[in-house]
Order: sequence, then C-alpha cells, then structure tokens
Amino acid sequence: MGADKALAFARYHEMAGEPTLKLTNDHVAVVVDAFLDFVELHRAPDTYRWYKDRLQAFLNVIPATLTLRQLKPFHVQQWIDALPDLASGTKRNLCRSIVRCMNWAEEQGYVLRSPLAHFKKPRAGKREEIVSAAEYAKLLEATKDEAFKDLLTVTWETGARPQETLRVEARHVDLPGERWMFPASEAKGGKPRIIYLTPLALEISRRQVERFPSGPIFRNTDGIAWTTDATNCRFQTLKKKIGRKLCLYHLRHTWMNRLLLAGTDSLTVSILAGHADPTMLVKHYQHLSQNPEFLRGQARRASA
Repeated sequence: MGADKALAFARYHEMAGEPTLKLTNDHVAVVVDAFLDFVELHRAPDTYRWYKDRLQAFLNVIPATLTLRQLKPFHVQQWIDALPDLASGTKRNLCRSIVRCMNWAEEQGYVLRSPLAHFKKPRAGKREEIVSAAEYAKLLEATKDEAFKDLLTVTWETGARPQETLRVEARHVDLPGERWMFPASEAKGGKPRIIYLTPLALEISRRQVERFPSGPIFRNTDGIAWTTDATNCRFQTLKKKIGRKLCLYHLRHTWMNRLLLAGTDSLTVSILAGHADPTMLVKHYQHLSQNPEFLRGQARRASA
C-alpha cells in the first residue's frame, strides 16, 4: 500500500470502507476555518474569539498551502519558540488552540488521526503573583485616565476574569441584585456565571451602564471597548512606574488571596470565583503557601 506508514493506514481504511468527511482541500487553513465555524455555532462568543485570535496567529506564520499531511509538531514548536517574551501560560494557550483544532478534525472524521497527536504542550505558568495594597495604590496613582482606572478597580473589587470585565454589557448588570449575570451560553464552562459587586464596583457599574446602555460598558477614553491587547499594552507602559509587568489576572489572583486571608473558606472562594471545579483553587492557586506568617497563625489556632 506504500512505504509511508500513515498513508498506508489511510489507504487501508479507505479499502475497508470506513467513511471520512471531505473538505474542499487538505490545507490546514481549511480545517481551521471549519473548526471556527463549529465553535461559532456551538460555543460562547468569547470562546470563538479566543480560538479565532490564536489560530489566526498560527496561520500567519505557516505557508498558506501547508497541508494536513505536511503539518508536523515542529511547526507549532517553531511558532512558540519565536515568541520568547511570552509567558509560559500564554505559549501553552497558543498550542492548545491548534492542538484542539486538530483533535476536533479527528473527532469529526475529517482526518483519521490528528497530525499533532504527539505534540507536548508547554507547562502552564504558576498563578501565584500577588499585588500588594501598596502596589495597587501605586498602580492607580500611575493611571491617569478614569477609563482604565475603572477597569482596574472593578477587577480588584470583584475578582472577575479579564474576559468578563472586558465583555460585560448593560444587559448583564443587575443593579438591584448588586451583581453581574452571564447566561450559560456566554459564560466559561457552559454554566451561568454570577459576579457579586462591592459597593464601589456597583457604583462604577451603575455609572458605566448609564453611559453605555448597549455593548461593553468598559471602554477607553475614545469610547472603544477594551481588548486584551489594549490592556496588555497599557500594563506594559505602566511597567516603568510600577517596577514589573502586571495584568488583570494578577488582580483576580490577589482578590482570591485576600478572601482566603480574611478567613473565607476555599469552597466559597471557588464558588465566588466561578470555578467549575472547587479543587482548582488548591491545584493552581497556591497563594497562601507563600505566606508563612498566615500559616503559622492557622497552625496555632488548630492547637488552641
């Protein structure tokens, strides 16, 4: 059937009458387009945008005529190796996007086996960076426009995910209930997401809803909705004044740390943070392991 093992098996399955779906051609870009059409139809808009941005970045660095047979793990490895300034977690997410796309193609029957089946994704970065109260005050002081300051404040106050603060609209804001409510179709994990607001976050939400009754309520000084790239650029600019590069996720992690230090049990923190699995707090957010003073106090309480 041929010297190439993969082609031989493909020919075998064809002869055995095992059906495979047909694409217009076998270019990687065609599979990516088919995958994105599926995600847009069956997943939340934020999920679609997440995949679209990362998969487009991959398509930008490979030949337009690269086929599925030609696609190899080294194409992905070379892609992320050419981005040395990105955090390990960001690199992992880039890899996740194309690996998931190819796995989907296998699941749907477009290919017999994903060409990236053996690719090893980078390890996820540790989510343990905490922003002190003094550093947060310095961050606000260095931020001159109220538009970005509102975004920072609401994230600090609520612990919302960046994609939630960037995408929240007036229709999500329940002012009487003092919360944001995302339906399952728009929330991570496919379950309704409720974010409870502190008095300060509620006041900011009320003001922004009045200004922007439709579309995202958090926008820059030009009235354009904040994006991940725009916020990252702003944090990069603030790096010189703060002393290190921060991001909105650092504020979310710090919020969880503050709740735990205040004595809130980990299950409640996980629920408020919107974790689908409460054990995620233990697996990925080891903030308190870096605070021996707190642990010492807890140990003394246990023996009291």
